[in-house]
Amino acid sequence: MNRYWIFDGDDSAQRFPLAKLVARIGELVDRESAQIVLTRSQGYGEHVCSWDDQLDRVEALPIPFSALAQVVHQTDELFYNLDAVCTTPEGSIRFGLHDSSALFVDAPDALAERLTAGCAAVRKEPVP
Repeated sequence: MNRYWIFDGDDSAQRFPLAKLVARIGELVDRESAQIVLTRSQGYGEHVCSWDDQLDRVEALPIPFSALAQVVHQTDELFYNLDAVCTTPEGSIRFGLHDSSALFVDAPDALAERLTAGCAAVRKEPVP
């Protein structure tokens, strides 16, 4: 498995197409029943900070996929670090935003390549 770093920018608060990445993952799951497991949530906004506070007490925080899908579109919510896992019928996807510098996707290559298709600035490296 490889890590795919996405350096494409956009006009969102994150400055990276996180909402687009989450939407692509949403095409692979039932958006209403799927769960995301957060292991890192840092930034600004009610939900982002609430998840960060909860992660101070637990190592992993399951949330509904729909909650993350909604937050990434809000202008008053901003991630600068996000680390999450979503299990799909095609495999597990670890994804997020690293230090406000790039998005990342860890997934089986075929799945990761589908998720990063259309991105102009992608670098692939072995998962650490």
